[in-house]
Amino acid sequence: MKYITHNRFKKLAACGEAVNIPYGTEMETAGDFIITTEGKPICYATSEAAKMHFARNDDGQGLERGKLTWAIAYSQRVRTGPNGRQQRFTEEEIELLERKWAHFLRQDVEVILFNEDFFAAAVPELKELADALHIKVRR
Repeated sequence: MKYITHNRFKKLAACGEAVNIPYGTEMETAGDFIITTEGKPICYATSEAAKMHFARNDDGQGLERGKLTWAIAYSQRVRTGPNGRQQRFTEEEIELLERKWAHFLRQDVEVILFNEDFFAAAVPELKELADALHIKVRR
């Protein structure tokens, strides 16, 4: 599978070395790992680090996919709930996610966590989801 860096990766990699992978760098996988151009493992393709920094790029839309998944799953937007608590999604947005986009949610947890299908989704569906949640994405 092909991946692309949508958010600079400047951390300790799985190979034990500190790496600095700039925005737009194209990557490949070897086994379960996203690897450097030299073949060194960076992180598991299903890890949180991979989701935060790399996007599937088999269709050439990885940078757009990465912007959208980052904005939906990781942006620091905060909403005030009816009880005055700060939360990431309003009750209406949670209901919408559970009704229309349940196939993107992990079912084994009681909070909103996105599954692997979400991070590999088609760009038009991610755009529709971002628009439904009123999430602004730099495009």
